[in-house]
Amino acid sequence: MIWIGRIAVALVGLFSLAMGLMAFAQPVQLGEMLGLGALSPLGGNALRADLGAFFLASALAALLALFAGRAQWMWGAAALYGLAVIGRILGVAVDGAPEGVAQPIIIELVLVALSVFGAKALSRS
Repeated sequence: MIWIGRIAVALVGLFSLAMGLMAFAQPVQLGEMLGLGALSPLGGNALRADLGAFFLASALAALLALFAGRAQWMWGAAALYGLAVIGRILGVAVDGAPEGVAQPIIIELVLVALSVFGAKALSRS
């Protein structure tokens, strides 16, 4: 069971790291992929900082859970992605469902589930 938990945490970490690095390296392209636009250089800077921080914080949590024996950090990753899901569902409730909104909701729910499973599995070892 511990290996499945480690795989779950590694998947969250790899996804988060890839997205965080993309946010730092190509914020405008990541924004467009997520349906966001940088209307000015300040917007591009905000995409880099805000999206990068979100994803890299989750990657850091996974790194600490895997290599420093701090499984409880995965609860932070679960909270970040869980709050993202709540924000998306609120957006659907308030503004209606935009085309393509199901995919990020599903991805975020999977990341929450993997984070929770990983936190529980790694804390048992």
